[in-house]
Amino acid sequence: MIPVWCWGETAWNSFFIAAVARYGVSMNSTFLVNSAAHKYGDQPFYKYIEARENPVVALLTTGEGWHNYHHVFPWDYATSELGYIFNLTKVFINVMAMIGLAYDLKTATPNAIKDRKLKSGDGTRVTINEKPKHTLNTEYPK
Repeated sequence: MIPVWCWGETAWNSFFIAAVARYGVSMNSTFLVNSAAHKYGDQPFYKYIEARENPVVALLTTGEGWHNYHHVFPWDYATSELGYIFNLTKVFINVMAMIGLAYDLKTATPNAIKDRKLKSGDGTRVTINEKPKHTLNTEYPK
């Protein structure tokens, strides 16, 4: 009713945009998680499964587009190694933890994430600090 009272919008347009269109957009964004996030994007953690990292889906679904990470580390409540980037779900869970409504939050360790990227990832999100150090024996036997 606020658009009707404040902006002079018709009740029908107000209902359609605020309720029906919002519901349609949110449902289709949710469906993208199991379609687009399994087809389009990078696979930085495990390249042998179909789940992928898709920032567009993450933006539309407030953090659920980091699907490759979610499949590799299903116990991690954050569903991403990226912190708060496109991840309002993690923000919400952290706020609930601050007020005592969420607890025992499990996360993957940085070493586990790094090891998984180097072992079976496609190399798309490996940083310089995470690249394996190849030690070649350059000394000739004496």
